[in-house]
Amino acid sequence: KEEIISIMRNFKDVYNKKDIEEILSFFTEDADWVNPDGVFKGKEEIKSYFKWELEISPDEKIIESGGQIIAEEDRAAYEHILEGSYEGMKYQILALGICEFKGDKIQHVRTVYDRLSLAKQLAKGKIAKTAVNSIINRMEKGLHA
Repeated sequence: KEEIISIMRNFKDVYNKKDIEEILSFFTEDADWVNPDGVFKGKEEIKSYFKWELEISPDEKIIESGGQIIAEEDRAAYEHILEGSYEGMKYQILALGICEFKGDKIQHVRTVYDRLSLAKQLAKGKIAKTAVNSIINRMEKGLHA
């Protein structure tokens, strides 16, 4: 349990250094990563994903959100904040990652975050902002009555 928590914290630190090869060293060869951007199978696809992510948001970093890393057997859940910028616009979104380990390597990752919240922060121009806010308003209809 403590070893998995340590690996997760080390992964966060390496991720924030942006060293793709070192990031990949945390994964098994057959690892997969499922997130709102797609499904990435094997180290090569995960590498391509990280390269793309660093191109569009080179300053993105993982910040501990106050939620703990919860580990049990070969799994860990990690609530965190992704913070960065895209085309000069800042964003900050709450994310949850679930990792399954094979030995001391990550074999499966499932990450979720609110893409609508991200879109709201990054929408620019009247049409884009109106469209995003319209979707949010429809989804929240009756929530704040």
